[in-house]
Amino acid sequence: MKVKILFILLTVSLTVNVVIFYGLSKFDLVEKGSSTSSITKSASTSIDMPNTSSTGISRNGTSRTEDSLTIIDQDIIAATVKSGYGYIYSLTDDQIMKAINEGKRDPGYIGEEFKLPVLSSANSDSAFEYMGVFIDTPYRYVAIYSSDLYENYGRISSINEVYKFIGYDHISFSAYLFDGWAQRLAMELKQEGEIIQPYKTEDNENGDIKSINFDVNDIDFREPAYLKIYEKSNPEKYAEYKIAFEDYVK
Repeated sequence: MKVKILFILLTVSLTVNVVIFYGLSKFDLVEKGSSTSSITKSASTSIDMPNTSSTGISRNGTSRTEDSLTIIDQDIIAATVKSGYGYIYSLTDDQIMKAINEGKRDPGYIGEEFKLPVLSSANSDSAFEYMGVFIDTPYRYVAIYSSDLYENYGRISSINEVYKFIGYDHISFSAYLFDGWAQRLAMELKQEGEIIQPYKTEDNENGDIKSINFDVNDIDFREPAYLKIYEKSNPEKYAEYKIAFEDYVK
């Protein structure tokens, strides 16, 4: 009888510990500053987004190797991100379908609502005057992909298809320029007075789009940031943009 009672008490204790551990893990993923946790970053793999001709957006990704996470850990993280937690721009299935439908309706979709407003400029060159700078959220990528797919092939994207190229471990900004200007310019992101180092900066083949990529764990999405674009040979020629990250959640 005593053995049976001890067995029951041990079983209850283990169950409570598992529930508490899972609850704390989920709370930690949700609360860590609207960016994915470092575990999510190391477990996920960023897949190249298919090339499309109408937008010219750079869609090259970087692959990340998995660490020692167990399958159960990865399943929990994947489910958490999929349900819209942990990262300010993560998408639920409903949001993905909204982006797919929005892109399908607009054959030339570029996502004007993701365009950054100019805060200040110290340059009168037309290259800066007509430059468009965008924040490349997963929603924008999905809508652009859907638009190109429907326009060029008459096919509607599926949710599972979109899952293959959505990456929640990075965020990028793209500047649309005159041909050949991309190599002449540099981009710099600041938050709370500190420069955030990108992990990749790239120009497209025509030199009319410059993109800069950041690890989401290096950004506090609750606070504003400032993107500066300037000439490498003459930094006094620049344009600066203020980013309120919550304005670009869809």
